[in-house]
Amino acid sequence: METILIDASPLYSINNPNDQRYKEAQELLSKVQEEKIILLTTDYIIDEATTTLLTRQKGGYRFAVHLLEWIFRPESNIKIEWISQEVFLKAKEIFKRFNKDKEWSFTDCTSYVVMKELKINTAFTFDTHFTQMGYKLL
Repeated sequence: METILIDASPLYSINNPNDQRYKEAQELLSKVQEEKIILLTTDYIIDEATTTLLTRQKGGYRFAVHLLEWIFRPESNIKIEWISQEVFLKAKEIFKRFNKDKEWSFTDCTSYVVMKELKINTAFTFDTHFTQMGYKLL
């Protein structure tokens, strides 16, 4: 079964009906679920999406809590990869090496390492940095 990484941008959009990409994110999520694709995210991605939901608009607390409850519900089909010290240190090197001419967030660098190590080739994201990294977008 195929595994793809779900990034912060669709997590944000899926859990915020006011977002301009809400419908697109919902449709892509339905497609992934129909095709029985495994979604993988990381604790850093969850942190980024939750913080963005909380701080980007008035009333964001409700959306941030919804995201957390949605991800951690018993029937969730999202697998969480927890960032280890080893992955963190590799991400630090990726950050230093590639950000001389790019603007990859540190979270994106941890995602790069996780995807490389787990041999994941596709990201469910609206962030074009993943194409710079050599990954396909959903």
